[in-house]
Amino acid sequence: MLQITAVFNRHCLNDVLRELFDNEIEGVTVMDVIGKGSLGIAEKNNAPDLFPKVMLLIVVSDDKHKETAMEAIRAHTQDLGHGAGKMWITPVLEVERIRTGEKDESALAQPAPRTTPKTNTFFTAVDTPSS
Repeated sequence: MLQITAVFNRHCLNDVLRELFDNEIEGVTVMDVIGKGSLGIAEKNNAPDLFPKVMLLIVVSDDKHKETAMEAIRAHTQDLGHGAGKMWITPVLEVERIRTGEKDESALAQPAPRTTPKTNTFFTAVDTPSS
């Protein structure tokens, strides 16, 4: 299992997510971050020149999904020139789905659809008196 971490410009995020979802890679974490690459620090008012970006974290089960995710990111961010971003791969030793206790690849797979139908029964403070 591998974690892909990518930092890139925010305006590319929707296109990257759309392509990931189209390729059935749906488990993602997105964070707003600020930082700078390797172009040096230009200071303004005694503060370093840091730029807003997004950080995307994706855990995948194998190299096939890793390459698919990396290509989705690359396809929508590569032509930006300097400041396009970076991505890197980190090995993941173990994953557990908290709700079910499933581990590793099972935890990364999409859960099976519900076998029991959802009910449309809702309770409000009016119909559930407190004791």
